[in-house]
Amino acid sequence: MSSQSADLYSVLGIGPDADAQEVRAAYRKQARRAHPDAGGTAEQFHQVQSAWEVLGDETARAAYDRAQRSPSRNASDNDDDAGGSYGRPGSAGFGGSGFAGTGFRTTAAGSTSAGSADSAREPSGTAHLAPVYVPELSNPEPLSLPLTSQRTHGGFAARGLFGGGRNLRRAQHMAGLLEKHVLADLPTARLFNSIALDPAERDRRGQTRTPRGPAAEHVLVCGDTLVLVSSLEVPAAAASWDGRYLRAAGRTLALPDLAAQSRALRVLLEAAMRETGRETTLSVGQQVILQSPDGNLQSPVVESRGSGAGRSPLAAARAFRSIREQLAASPQANVIDRHLLAALRAQLQHPND
Repeated sequence: MSSQSADLYSVLGIGPDADAQEVRAAYRKQARRAHPDAGGTAEQFHQVQSAWEVLGDETARAAYDRAQRSPSRNASDNDDDAGGSYGRPGSAGFGGSGFAGTGFRTTAAGSTSAGSADSAREPSGTAHLAPVYVPELSNPEPLSLPLTSQRTHGGFAARGLFGGGRNLRRAQHMAGLLEKHVLADLPTARLFNSIALDPAERDRRGQTRTPRGPAAEHVLVCGDTLVLVSSLEVPAAAASWDGRYLRAAGRTLALPDLAAQSRALRVLLEAAMRETGRETTLSVGQQVILQSPDGNLQSPVVESRGSGAGRSPLAAARAFRSIREQLAASPQANVIDRHLLAALRAQLQHPND
């Protein structure tokens, strides 16, 4: 294992061979030492938290270890331009504002933009690298340390947009599944629920009002990539999709227009980012997830027919894999953009904190 593989382990003061119990004990010890109340700093504390988010989860830790052993990673160990010092505590890439190895392109004016559309479709290999925070954690703005660390933001109203009863339970259940099957595998990913698609307004005192109107049920963000998610319960073992319509159990089911939602959200967020002085190009995808009433993540099986436009709706198991692939493809998959998180939080219809 390369020297880079010990980056997160060294934050906790352990070796790569430490077992789960040793990782947990080391995390508690380092968290107490790094806490600002004990003489540490917010940045040090967040570094420990970030290391724990990866190493404390069996799936994420295994993926992180695989990423460190990959040939492309090893090849960059001695290449400064490829981020050879990235991830080492104290370097620009670890808990700081540096962009080494992130894939960002920074203009002379300090703005950032994503890579080309073609490169965004290929695995970037950055999803399980040590997180990079922009702006760095020593800056309390634009998002507090606890909110920067929070993995899931926002909830759902018992009445109103998503209705009560069955629809509310469906949305809440899907949020839980996304936490389990997407967030658990991507340490820097964040989930936002019930995101308004109209700009937030301000009252006479300049305070931001809770936005109303149309909303996206779930928005996942990882680096510069977002995926809008909606779910639909399908009481059938099989369904067909022709690019426009989903048919199951003799019925034609209407799907939400996630493409239109994606366009609206992208325009809104990129405008919000410009207000921070940065031109940022976001990659925004979408996925409709079909839920089986019995909770079977492999059902229903969807048969695609014709060549119509639109990403195929999928049963939960396949949909989660597709979402993970979309998010992890970003060259900035290990970047936590605090300005982007703050912009998404401003659009929460039902903040849960």
